[in-house]
Amino acid sequence: MKLGVILIAVAAGLAVANAAAAQTGPASASVASQVTVASPTQLTGVRTLDFGTVTKPTTGTTTFTVTSAAAATATPVASGGNGFVQTAGQAHAAQFHLVGGNAQTYSVTTNTLSFTNAAGNLSSVGSEAPVAASGNVGTLPASGTDDLYIGGHFDVVPATTAQAYTGALSLTINFN
Repeated sequence: MKLGVILIAVAAGLAVANAAAAQTGPASASVASQVTVASPTQLTGVRTLDFGTVTKPTTGTTTFTVTSAAAATATPVASGGNGFVQTAGQAHAAQFHLVGGNAQTYSVTTNTLSFTNAAGNLSSVGSEAPVAASGNVGTLPASGTDDLYIGGHFDVVPATTAQAYTGALSLTINFN
């Protein structure tokens, strides 16, 4: 009987040893990971739209226009009537700075000029189409930054009140 107990004990020991051999250390695996970090999009007004000083016409309607250009100084174009620009070189287009991603696309959704105290004095008030420093409105260059320049226009008549007019040029960009 001792021999039977010893054989059972040896068999049990071999079973435990075989079970331990079937178990291995921890298993591990890897997969790739990824993330896309987008640049924050920003639009900042840098420079005001300034028409300088203009003189209203004594006859007809004069349209004054500041073109959309990067130039630090400009002279509004006067057309129609006999109104004129008093001093050349005192005007400039507005400047907006855009920050986004490399070659990120965008669209101009709002580009509006208004004068808050112009009621009945200035007519046909509007903004000009934007011009990009990079030359490509709608796509940022590889640097992810660009400047937009925007001019404007308005009409005056002999009855226009001579005073300072103030307002705002609003620009809204939709980054894609």
